[in-house]
Amino acid sequence: MNKRIAVGTVLILGSLLTAGCNLPFAGEQTEPEAQVLSTEAPSEQDNKPDSDVISMPTEAPEADIDEARGTPIARLDPDTLILITYIQMITAERGWGIGGLGGNSDHVFRTNDGGQSWMDVTPAEPVPEETDPSKSVVGYFLNPMTGWVAYYEDSTDPSPVRFRVWGTTDGGETWSPSRAIELEFLGTPDFPPLLGFEDADNGWLIARYGPAGMFKYPIYLLRTADGGKRWEMAITPAEGDLQSCRKTGVDFGSLMVGWATVADCPIVAPEVAVTRDGGRSWEPIMLPAPENRPALFETELCEGHSPQLVSELIGVVAVSCRTGLKLNYIYTTEDGGASWESYLYPGGELALLNPRITYAFGRQIHQTVDGGRSWDFVKTVQWDGQFSFVSDQVGWAVARQGEALALVSTTNGGRTWNLLKPSISP
Repeated sequence: MNKRIAVGTVLILGSLLTAGCNLPFAGEQTEPEAQVLSTEAPSEQDNKPDSDVISMPTEAPEADIDEARGTPIARLDPDTLILITYIQMITAERGWGIGGLGGNSDHVFRTNDGGQSWMDVTPAEPVPEETDPSKSVVGYFLNPMTGWVAYYEDSTDPSPVRFRVWGTTDGGETWSPSRAIELEFLGTPDFPPLLGFEDADNGWLIARYGPAGMFKYPIYLLRTADGGKRWEMAITPAEGDLQSCRKTGVDFGSLMVGWATVADCPIVAPEVAVTRDGGRSWEPIMLPAPENRPALFETELCEGHSPQLVSELIGVVAVSCRTGLKLNYIYTTEDGGASWESYLYPGGELALLNPRITYAFGRQIHQTVDGGRSWDFVKTVQWDGQFSFVSDQVGWAVARQGEALALVSTTNGGRTWNLLKPSISP
């Protein structure tokens, strides 16, 4: 499976698409020794849009798919300065972003020039009513033309909601809405919905169920087999084997085989939950302690994160110990989790480019080219990032430093970062 890496280090989950900070960097390169932050951010007044709501073309839905109603989110005018809060690049030139103006993160963008300029391809999602919470959006993009996005309400209180997954096969020129999905949903910044696709037809959606208890973080898991038009419930919050513990990451290596990592569990050793039936049932696999520290999990609180699958059999998981020694390990398997090898690594979110080359992203960036046995230091930065790499040299990051936000890129594997000033293309 050929995967391009889009990984977030602001929070553990890799699909972090929440509304973010709104201050861009001022310097042209984000060297840690001299980073100056601007105190201004693009706003609707600064950009002076001179048009009213712009409705965008949307494919006519099938007769049994109810249509989204209401005034759609307005696409932004050409030359408008924007903030990118999430980026998923497909090639060195082409990719997708989510963001907007100021603190909003409700627009979908596409670029053909490496992130310098962006087309606003936001679907016809209705704007929220004045009394309703604001909306954020999560997305998954298979290639430069095909992708899916799902809007959800920013709310700290669980409530019954209806939301849709929008799909496009023409780069966002047109979008088709799914049937409305009704859930009692809690869309919190620490657990936004997770959306992923294995191919153009088969995908999955994980959403958090509102009520939670001790060691309980119940979720919905939905699957689609028709490109996102219809979604079926694979597990509900009242059933399934994935309701205990906070989910720190999910990845599928095929239509049927997936991994989930968890935290905040009443267990001794970190575990990986494995499904072989598309998410309907999950089997916990306890990770073995490192050979040189056989008692590590008996004395330290260690939890898994950053699951990355190359195929049904080959993948990696990170384990971070939060107490005492504060050690970090990368676990690799080539037999679907039947056996594991573990190596110390510097810590951070893992981004697996292939079985040998992996990045570890954090405020210190490291790279391995031998499957995790040794790690090379790349760079120290003064910001947290959500990273997207298309090769071992070319990548982007949504960089956050306090309340500041910027889009930066690299062509030398993260050794230097250049500031981009994204705007809507003319």
